[in-house]
Amino acid sequence: MNKRLVSILAIIVILIGICITEQVMVSNYLANMTDKIVALTEFVKDKNDINNQEIYDKVVDLETTWDGYEGALCFLVNLKDIEDVGVELTKMKVYVVENNEAMFKASLALLLYYIEGYYNIMGISFENIF
Repeated sequence: MNKRLVSILAIIVILIGICITEQVMVSNYLANMTDKIVALTEFVKDKNDINNQEIYDKVVDLETTWDGYEGALCFLVNLKDIEDVGVELTKMKVYVVENNEAMFKASLALLLYYIEGYYNIMGISFENIF
């Protein structure tokens, strides 16, 4: 009986450790993306001409960062739930080339909205546990 109880407690401790690790990983990934998006938003806030290499490079960096995180996040949620960010980042590169400032800034706001929603989807909550 004691062996069984110890085994059950060990399994529970391992599961709690996995959940905490997952939460820390997700929070770090999403916080990093939020920081990069906010920095890019501040960078282009007063610009009317966004068709330059520096902004394009920042979007490519953001996309590369997201691609690295997306693989790990796919283990936690359905890919269809998080692919919107990748699609929006691809659109943003086109907006830079076309110098479509309004749509570019709207995409930045939409990215922040998606990331905020992912905090709710991937965070620890009673609904996510059961």
